[in-house]
Amino acid sequence: MKIGQGVVIVQQGSGLPGLDSANAALSMFCDGTFMLLSGGTDLGTGLDTVTVKMAAETLMVPMDHVGVVAADTDTTPFDVGAYASSGTYFSGGAALNAALKMKKMIFKEAAVMLQEPENHLELVFPGVVRGLSGQVTFEEIAQNTQSGTGNGQMIATGHFITDKGSFPYGAHFCEVAVDTRTGKVKVRKYFALQDAGTPINPALALGQIYGGVLKTIGHALYEEMIFDDKGRCLNPNFVDYKVPQMGDLPDEFKAVLIDTNDPFGPLGAKSISEISCNGAAPCIAAAIHDAVGLWVRSWPFSPEKILRALGQID
Repeated sequence: MKIGQGVVIVQQGSGLPGLDSANAALSMFCDGTFMLLSGGTDLGTGLDTVTVKMAAETLMVPMDHVGVVAADTDTTPFDVGAYASSGTYFSGGAALNAALKMKKMIFKEAAVMLQEPENHLELVFPGVVRGLSGQVTFEEIAQNTQSGTGNGQMIATGHFITDKGSFPYGAHFCEVAVDTRTGKVKVRKYFALQDAGTPINPALALGQIYGGVLKTIGHALYEEMIFDDKGRCLNPNFVDYKVPQMGDLPDEFKAVLIDTNDPFGPLGAKSISEISCNGAAPCIAAAIHDAVGLWVRSWPFSPEKILRALGQID
């Protein structure tokens, strides 16, 4: 049994600046709660939670005061799509801009109701505008605007485009054990440190790292589609197509978020998803090289490839 260690430094983008765009719309209901319409698609990444948190934080209301309808192309605004690690950066940015516009509209209405200049007003939790002479709640503002003498329901739209790139960074470290008799590789330790700006939802971000790393351990060590000479897949099921299971988790497995404040991303955030997938394969390859002195340059790093590289089989 040979032990080796590997390290890689990785970076990714946050969407495609100059090409991607996102839109959102935020409506105030008559009870002072809100509905967010977002074009972004939550693929399991928690994007719905991220966009709601953007709005709730800006408007200083509980998250359950902001409902969300997302990715319904009949009703939600246009969004280029959930790809290229763009969700938090672009769709989140559009939700933030819609909330900022709604905040301005709220201040304008509150100033009339309180008969005070807008610069005398402040927003306080949970959904109250406070002035020097008094305060009004979001519910009171909503009822005033939506009454027969009001200015109408407040609906704010937000758009996010940018030519500024925000790059998440990561440093991944691993330790592997290579059985030179069987060629089997076991990942004993894995540590992933990720800079995703200011995490909007740290628990979801950590989940993305753990999931992304384990996914990549899968295609680095186990997953391979085998075809015959007529192009038919010979292992189209999870009996023959191997994926990582609980027993394949590293003995020590830790993800850490390095909190930074990105100057371009919404509330200092940038992406996390794809960069989490980028480190495991090269990190494991480097650790195998450190253990036995050979480079395996095609996935998966199977026992057969290890033994063949070691000269033990033809």
